[in-house]
Amino acid sequence: MKGIALLTLLLLLSGCIFFESVTRKGFEEDDLTYPLPYYLVMEKKPESNSILSPPLIYNLSWQFGKLYSGYKGTVRMEIENKGKGDIFVYGFSIKIGDEEQKTKFNYGKKIERGEKENFVFSFDCSLPGEYEYRIGLYLMTGLGNKWYDHGLRYIDKIGEIEVKDYIKANYKLHKNYYIYFDKINEMVNPDEKIIREKASEIASNYGKNYNIAQVCAIYEWIYENVEYKNDTDDKWTSPSYAILCGGDCEEFAMLFSAMVNAIGGTTRIYITDNHAFSSVYIGKNLDLLDSINSYYGSNLTYAFLEDEFGYWLVADPLSSFYLGGLPVGGVVEEKNNIRYYRWSIVTNELYSIDVLR
Repeated sequence: MKGIALLTLLLLLSGCIFFESVTRKGFEEDDLTYPLPYYLVMEKKPESNSILSPPLIYNLSWQFGKLYSGYKGTVRMEIENKGKGDIFVYGFSIKIGDEEQKTKFNYGKKIERGEKENFVFSFDCSLPGEYEYRIGLYLMTGLGNKWYDHGLRYIDKIGEIEVKDYIKANYKLHKNYYIYFDKINEMVNPDEKIIREKASEIASNYGKNYNIAQVCAIYEWIYENVEYKNDTDDKWTSPSYAILCGGDCEEFAMLFSAMVNAIGGTTRIYITDNHAFSSVYIGKNLDLLDSINSYYGSNLTYAFLEDEFGYWLVADPLSSFYLGGLPVGGVVEEKNNIRYYRWSIVTNELYSIDVLR
């Protein structure tokens, strides 16, 4: 009896090992679609033609992205115009320690009276360490066709930021593990009415054909409008439910995939030891990064994964305020071309799941 019981146990264990190694068939080349380029043209800076300035009154809030030595740092700002005239923003400056970096343009974005606008600015990160910083903006105020140029105006508040050093991380990659594959592909339905209508509504502001600005806009909408809710029992809900009621990291990843798939894109979802995020296929070269820079009006550094099909740009609204930022758990391993990170992720296992349309 003991021998039979032992044999049964061994068979059960070997069966578990066998079934855990099962994978599903994922993408083939013909399944993939990549977005077209789409360049946003910013508004030309108004001519400074007034010696009288309308009161410059605004509220400013901001947050920094992850900062790594040798790469581009990013800061996202929301500016609310509280004055009687319009505000035009045409540049940015930051003092980090004793170093000042200024970036101004002949174009920018107007904020009408009573309105809010978001801006993303980039700067070069210095050596690792903690630094004091101050933020400045290049601003104009106007009434009608009369504009006054305030030049560079620094805010009074002094803050602290940390520039991180490089770190090594290793993980084991699994592709299309059947349990996650079946669950995700059952739950992600781009044809569901609320998904399709919301994705089409957002994308319609950026042309008719599937393009990268549409993807950025969907990402930004999720970042700004979907509420994060920490799900302690790890029960997954549908992407459509997340639109209405929010969700955890799995819902954010599935929602992004469903909405991008609904407008014709190709996406993947990644599962780590304690997180989930998505990615979007952008083709076999990195030319689309220029279009994403134009969408945000800034030179950014990007995180992507690469395979035999090409490049998959990271999309994690719970970690980054721009499409292509590092995901939760993402770390930079070494200095690379400043245009994109040489990065990894802190996890033991990484499951890559193709989201089929």
